[in-house]
Amino acid sequence: MMSRTHIVLAVAATSLVLGTADPVVLSLSAVSSQLPDVDTTKSFSGRVLFPLSSYLEKRFAHRSITHSFLALAIFAVIIFPVTFLGYQYWWGMVSGYFWGFFGDVFTKSGVALFYPSKVRAICPANPRLRLATGSSAEWFVLFFLVIFAILSIHINSAGGIVRSFNQVLGLPSGAIETVNEDASRYLLKAHIKGRNAITQEPINKSYSIIQPLNQNDLLVKDELGTTYRVGNSQESQIVASQMKIERVAPITTTVTNIFLDDEEIYTALIEEEKKLRTPNSELRTYLSGTLTIFDADDLILPTHIDRYDTITLQPGSDIAYARLIAASPQDVVRLLGDYYASGNLVVRIVEKKP
Repeated sequence: MMSRTHIVLAVAATSLVLGTADPVVLSLSAVSSQLPDVDTTKSFSGRVLFPLSSYLEKRFAHRSITHSFLALAIFAVIIFPVTFLGYQYWWGMVSGYFWGFFGDVFTKSGVALFYPSKVRAICPANPRLRLATGSSAEWFVLFFLVIFAILSIHINSAGGIVRSFNQVLGLPSGAIETVNEDASRYLLKAHIKGRNAITQEPINKSYSIIQPLNQNDLLVKDELGTTYRVGNSQESQIVASQMKIERVAPITTTVTNIFLDDEEIYTALIEEEKKLRTPNSELRTYLSGTLTIFDADDLILPTHIDRYDTITLQPGSDIAYARLIAASPQDVVRLLGDYYASGNLVVRIVEKKP
């Protein structure tokens, strides 16, 4: 089998099996796929590693010891220090080496998979159907392997087979699963088809995703900053029949806490408000938690049935409890800033990577 066939087979199979499109992992796999042929000085790896290939060539038949599970195990142990850089690199090299010799199972001479046993694994049983190195049949196989490699890398670049399947169908359940996997790493958009739960008007537009609310619903906002609950629950303002998720940009997410102990809310949040007013327009800050608000007799918050209220109030005789879910610092300061409160707020700051 030609070296280029080994490379393409290793890249395609590694991308599929490991579910990766990482160019470093696939490059390591491609290089490793050449190493089994170090048992002959005529191969590319044999010429590069001539002293080793010369030694092996004199003592072992071609496609014997280096084309076996024994050699794979030895190779995996030797390169184990690579795991300090990342297990994905180690797996990429192990996978590349395996596919580098396993492809020769389909050649006329086969390989000694279970060396030191001299029995050779050959497929298929009919000798006429086995590949000859450089034959037109191998070029035909190489052509389809290239297409398969491109498809596999493209699918994994988009997030994997499951994500691609979900994107094609646009099922809301699959979209929410995708959001759960990607929300901490990417800024996401959802193209939603459905209807307004109040007016029953059809909806077909894109929204920025804030976060999942549960297994059935997402919290999103439109271009005006209005928030909605999207899904299929009774609380949803938008009932979705189809959702497709788009990765907008990679992000970094920072999570901190603000503790209030009978403090003025405005004073406690002033630093978060300053962050929001920085020239960095890509910075997004969300506050979640529960606050006990004192002297809240005159506190009234607006409520809406056609949108999602990120700040809700449970009033009492002298105190009230405010519940925040992904609320913006501006809204918190605008609606609650003059009051004193105690409680714990989780601050989630999302920023696009440069």
